[in-house]
Amino acid sequence: MLKEKEMILLSHFRSNARISLTKLSKLTKIPVSTIFDKLKDYETRQLIKKSTAIIDFRKLGYEIRNQILISASKNNKEELQRFLIKNTKVNTIYRINNGYDFLVETIFKNMNEMDEFMKSLEAFEPLQKKEFFIMEDLKREEFLSGKQEYPIRTQL
Repeated sequence: MLKEKEMILLSHFRSNARISLTKLSKLTKIPVSTIFDKLKDYETRQLIKKSTAIIDFRKLGYEIRNQILISASKNNKEELQRFLIKNTKVNTIYRINNGYDFLVETIFKNMNEMDEFMKSLEAFEPLQKKEFFIMEDLKREEFLSGKQEYPIRTQL
């Protein structure tokens, strides 16, 4: 279990992964060298797996986002998983339970791209498939970003 100071550091990283270590040190009163060591440790232990930007895909011309629940046959499950992992239209894949095998988030420029993708899924003969269009992000990637249990503090 991490100490409260470490949780506060992670909260800062979640809120703004691009914050300079010097600025973070001034905000938290933790030495830069300590923050640097902690960051490297988090990356080594894969506590921090990736630093990325949350992009507004619509502004880039990708108008359609959907999530698909897929139940695959035992014979096709691994092959379907490989297909989904390699497909450039797939943004996120989760392995799930309760009658489904995968929850897949996809992103497309238009309905034709989406239709082509959906037809390509049929080659894997899914047992079940349920599709949901994402209309709007109401909350995304907020957990532990300073707005909840470990609020960002300027002094420790």
